[in-house]
Amino acid sequence: MRKIYTSVDIGSDTIKFLVAEEGNDTVNVLASAMVKSKGIKKGLIVDSNQVVMAIKDGAKQISEQLGFDIKNVIVNVPDYNAKFMYVTGKINVDGVIATRNINTVIKDSVYNKLDKDYELVTVIPLEFTLDGKEKTLYPYGKECHVLEIKGIMISVPKKNIYSVISVFPEAGLDVLDITISGIADYYQVRNKKIDNKIGAIINIGHETTNVSVINNGIIMNTETIQLGGINVENDIAYIFGTNIIDARKIKEKFASSHKRFTNLNETYDLDGVKLNQLEVTEVVMSRLTEMLNLARKQISLLTKKDIEYIIITGGLTEIKHFKNLVYEILGKDVIIFTEDTLGVRDNKYITALGMIKYLNNKMETRGREYSMFDKDEEEALINPNKNKKDKMNVAKIFGNFIGTKED
Repeated sequence: MRKIYTSVDIGSDTIKFLVAEEGNDTVNVLASAMVKSKGIKKGLIVDSNQVVMAIKDGAKQISEQLGFDIKNVIVNVPDYNAKFMYVTGKINVDGVIATRNINTVIKDSVYNKLDKDYELVTVIPLEFTLDGKEKTLYPYGKECHVLEIKGIMISVPKKNIYSVISVFPEAGLDVLDITISGIADYYQVRNKKIDNKIGAIINIGHETTNVSVINNGIIMNTETIQLGGINVENDIAYIFGTNIIDARKIKEKFASSHKRFTNLNETYDLDGVKLNQLEVTEVVMSRLTEMLNLARKQISLLTKKDIEYIIITGGLTEIKHFKNLVYEILGKDVIIFTEDTLGVRDNKYITALGMIKYLNNKMETRGREYSMFDKDEEEALINPNKNKKDKMNVAKIFGNFIGTKED
């Protein structure tokens, strides 16, 4: 079975759609689309009707690329006030471990542990233990009498989840699984060098900055800072008396992140007024410095352990000389991650890519072969011209993940 998934990353500035095949920890992009967000403020849905329209627009673009309609998706939900809890579970098996046994022991680990106003996002296994001896992350198909799990339960306020998943049916899509951005970000930026270390990921978004702490490949905590790229644009617009559209152009095409690397002779023509690169950069540098210092402070609040690496990503990393400012504030061991996956060489797709890798890993852990597309649709993807004229509806493959979260 080909492992093909569709992810939808809901951001405050854009909504990203991605259809890709996952295999051997590599992603083959089959279709992608990015639409302007509507009805979303700092990651939260404030106008569901506008969000539905935006999702329909993105789904239509994807369907036109594929030649048939998508139907099933994995989506990210806001991680505001997310809770992380160490949990354990234990069940009797007496035979070969099947997917249902893995699901059951996961359910046992979270039984009666969710707060009243919270809903389960996922349980990330730390290890499974067979008969008190053998430890593994992939118990499927092995024999034992007693199966145990140690894991991290991640939950968020119910309103975070239901405000998101409620808009997708209205757009004609079924949500089969959910995750939070911090998990997805790590799955995309991870490598063997950092899987056994303690570190942090800073994802600078449009309106917010997400800071996550990772311990041996497992997300342990996350927090959202209420600052993002829009704050840099607002500063430029206010100081130089221009609109937000021109401010974004100045940020992306003219400004530098560090005044040490400005050219005093380089100017930007703003409605007949010549802006000096140094004065623009001082505005940008001031805000970026604040954001990086807040992120550093947040890391120290999320963990008292020594951090061995920091990875920074997001659209703001593309401003000229960003790394020079980062090295000055956070040190030269910081990694600035740049997305280079063929077909989506854009940092805005990092979360969407990571969501697909996360879902594939989740299915492998549970011993489930899974694709969001049936054989006819896979054939259409392999031979894209075969069914271009006749659009098909994607069949629902199995029950909704959200019912039990870990079925």
